[in-house]
Amino acid sequence: MRRRFEPRFWIALAAVFVLGILPLVLVLSRGVSSGAFWETVTSEEAVDAVLGTLQLSAGTTLLALLIGAPLAWLTTRTDLPWRGFFRSMLTIPYIIPPYIAAVAWINLANPEVGALNSLLGKGALDIYSMTGLTWVMALSFYPYVFLTVRAALLSADPSLEDAARMSGARTWRVLRDVSLPLMRPALIASGGLVFMVTASAFGAPALIGNAARLDFLSTSIFDALTSGLGGMAQASSLACVLLALAVIPMFLRARHHAVLTGKASRPTRVRLGRARLPIHLLTLAFVAVAVILPAVAVALTAFMRVAGDFSLSNFTLENFAVLERSDSGSAIWTSLWLAAAAATAAVVLGGLVAFLQVKTRRRGRHLLATLTAVPLAAPGTVLALGLILVWTTPLKLVNTVWILLIAYLAKYVALASRAIGEGLGTVDDALPEAARMSGAHGLTLLRTIWIPLVLPALVAGWFLVFMPCFSELTMSVLLVGPGVDTVGTRLFEMREYEAPTAASVLATVVLALVVVTNLLLRLLSRGRYGV
Repeated sequence: MRRRFEPRFWIALAAVFVLGILPLVLVLSRGVSSGAFWETVTSEEAVDAVLGTLQLSAGTTLLALLIGAPLAWLTTRTDLPWRGFFRSMLTIPYIIPPYIAAVAWINLANPEVGALNSLLGKGALDIYSMTGLTWVMALSFYPYVFLTVRAALLSADPSLEDAARMSGARTWRVLRDVSLPLMRPALIASGGLVFMVTASAFGAPALIGNAARLDFLSTSIFDALTSGLGGMAQASSLACVLLALAVIPMFLRARHHAVLTGKASRPTRVRLGRARLPIHLLTLAFVAVAVILPAVAVALTAFMRVAGDFSLSNFTLENFAVLERSDSGSAIWTSLWLAAAAATAAVVLGGLVAFLQVKTRRRGRHLLATLTAVPLAAPGTVLALGLILVWTTPLKLVNTVWILLIAYLAKYVALASRAIGEGLGTVDDALPEAARMSGAHGLTLLRTIWIPLVLPALVAGWFLVFMPCFSELTMSVLLVGPGVDTVGTRLFEMREYEAPTAASVLATVVLALVVVTNLLLRLLSRGRYGV
């Protein structure tokens, strides 16, 4: 029997290919075919950028694992007090853009005027170093490890650890011989993810690395692209190297263990004994340093004339005049409507992809879902470069807000697709079948059955795309044209070239909106989404 032609599948495939796959293909093609490819990637500057990226990514990954894995174990397997509170607080950095964290730690540990150095002595801490940058990146990305390992521990069969204890094994022996092997796949997966996002990051490496004269691939691509004649070929060559580094962790595999059983059981809490209070205080101290202190630093600096001066005469509301400036107001408005438009478009396209994957048996549906996820995993710098190549001709969307909308949609549509797919998976097929038998088809079926049944997932998908789009910097800084600004690019420019204290005002706005949006997401999804 001939397979029925399904235009919706081909429309979705074409959209996903043009939006996210074609740009990456063009970057690879342009970079590898460039006559200056080998000259570029073997130059001293490129080698320094590769080594810097590897050093930063490896250091961040190691530190994130050392932070996230023990915290995941403590909040799932021990009698640590306030476990629910710690779970919520420790995941907050997950929703905060890394460049906001960079702004916070610059305010805290600038060797000249940092708030901590005002207390400890000038030069006691220096954020402008590889160590400082690694610290900032690790505090931004350790939640990837914390959440992944925590989920693995919650799904693992705790009877394995209980059996080891009943056999006389002490806590450290159980941790080493049972818990760590169970966590190994999650550790490798989350570590690989941290390596990828660190190698791809632009904001924090630019804000801290430029001042420290550190070279990274993401910042080198930006410099090449903005250098003028011949910059596109050089940037494309470097982008190929960055893409190769970013996808290396995708090939890492760990042997998985069968850790689920048919019976639900609660893990036996490990009693920390005399170490309970010290560990509790250490965890509280970490939350204070990693979560609360940076947020307070950003908010306080927004009220200071000179960063680091805590005298009452230094506090002012003058910095908030930046919000009345036309360029700042325009940037906030542009980010708001772009994020809303991208989120809406992502729900439509992502919903179609999710429906085809979950509710049809169309051949190629899993390939479509995989292609949708590729831009999310690809470095934003590389995707932005590819979009410039795609949309320079014939539509000439480069340097317009429309290319930003395309970039956001291409990058984050997978987030909406996953959320909506989970919602569709809970819908019994008998309901839409009954509607069809009653004569409902097409838009009527969509309006009366599908949308009402998966509305919570649709709302969650919308917010999951809106949050990163509003504060996006990596792609925006490459794609914005003259007269166009977003919150991310405006903050970056103010921090680098204008008024660092006034930049904290915009950072506070981003911080507040992201946190409020996350709370709305949790409320509307009844705690299923958000942190």
